[in-house]
Amino acid sequence: MIEGMRMDLWKCRYQSFEELYLYCYRVAGTVGLMSVPIMGIAPDSPASTRGIYDAALFLGIGNQLANILRDVGEDAQRGRVYLPQDELAQFGLSDADVMSRKVTDGWRAFMKQQIARARFYFDQAEIGASHLDKDSRWPIWSSLMLYSKILDAIEENDYDNLTKRAYVGRAKKLLTLPLAYMRSLAVPSLAL
Repeated sequence: MIEGMRMDLWKCRYQSFEELYLYCYRVAGTVGLMSVPIMGIAPDSPASTRGIYDAALFLGIGNQLANILRDVGEDAQRGRVYLPQDELAQFGLSDADVMSRKVTDGWRAFMKQQIARARFYFDQAEIGASHLDKDSRWPIWSSLMLYSKILDAIEENDYDNLTKRAYVGRAKKLLTLPLAYMRSLAVPSLAL
């Protein structure tokens, strides 16, 4: 985790998703991994310990990707682009497009791909969330569902995360918490 924080001191561009994944792993995936022993694993869980740790890692990666996508415009103002350069290029985009803060059809297509990737990690995290100790599930489900709503907010803003900050309003947060609680009550059944 400390190495991830150090990366912010010298690195402000990521050539590929593999490089960005390493950053996400260090700054957020490690938090998920460190949380499992604190949260505990449900004694009746049929899942493997490895599967639960993988799900926790995926939640950290998904959360960090949501943060990155939410903050693209703010990061650009600081001269930072936490987006895979090679994938920007696949959509005919570059740092100059990010810095210009103009939403184009190419930008929207690029963002759809990035959001799909973040959702993939959230889907993988969901598989393990109900395998944690029952007293720990609600905060994990809340995190998973609220960070997913950041992605919804980007879509609702017509993929304008260059000039608008996607956020989840208080009312949506409050409505999400009971839903997360209900999800946390699920008995773990699927083995990981």
